[in-house]
Amino acid sequence: MASPTLQRKTLGAELRKLRTAAGGSIEQVAELLGCSTGKVSHIETGRNSPSKTELMVLMDHYSLPSDHRKLLEETRQEARKRGWWSTYRLPSWFRDYVGMETDASRVRTFEIELLPGLLQTEEYMRAINVLGSHITDPSEVERQVALRLERQKRLRAEEPLEVTAVISEASLARCASDPTLAITQFSHLVEAAQQPNILLQVLPFRTGLHSSMTGSFTLLDFPPETWPPTAYQEYAVGGHLVDEQEAVSALSTVFTHLQERALNVEDSIKLIENYAQA
Repeated sequence: MASPTLQRKTLGAELRKLRTAAGGSIEQVAELLGCSTGKVSHIETGRNSPSKTELMVLMDHYSLPSDHRKLLEETRQEARKRGWWSTYRLPSWFRDYVGMETDASRVRTFEIELLPGLLQTEEYMRAINVLGSHITDPSEVERQVALRLERQKRLRAEEPLEVTAVISEASLARCASDPTLAITQFSHLVEAAQQPNILLQVLPFRTGLHSSMTGSFTLLDFPPETWPPTAYQEYAVGGHLVDEQEAVSALSTVFTHLQERALNVEDSIKLIENYAQA
């Protein structure tokens, strides 16, 4: 069963499809429901789910047959459930990402300064959350560490999450500056790079300028016939999912270029080991 996040997005996409097929506008739906256009937009993008009454009004408006109505109502009920991550008090922008990651079959990520969250040690997680006090309240650090450790369990599941990571050498250099973190973190990276579901490459300094100088990003790929690829970008005080397929495709192309310029896995491991011995 898909997570509540993906159920919400699936329902929103279907309602948008129905509105478009009927030739209606967001303004008309807002008038029908007696709400703002912003609320309709949030429903259709999967940010929020409609109430049972709102969905019934929409289904009546679109004259849907009983089997279609049943499916949409079941989806709505699943969308309103609490995901496993709900107890971690996540900000909305990251809660949606974790929900989507839960359903993803593969994560492709490019990191400039940080090491990928799914490949971090507990000590590294704790250190960066303490430094990020403008986002994580000091009292919430251990909760955030526990969340990241829980997310990492998918790497060892019966059907493990695939991870393809390209990391800038800068992320290694930053980590190496703190020997108390570096020893275990670099050992963990080397071990991870040898797992069949993890592909880890380092983009070395000698590569020079590259196609994602402006920031890191993550691409989420899903099982066939479930949901199209989705991107995620994070910044100093938040982050957001990118559903627009043209933008996602562009980021996918950028990721391919980064992979082509990065070291192969064997040479990447050698570079990590060099940092570990420095």
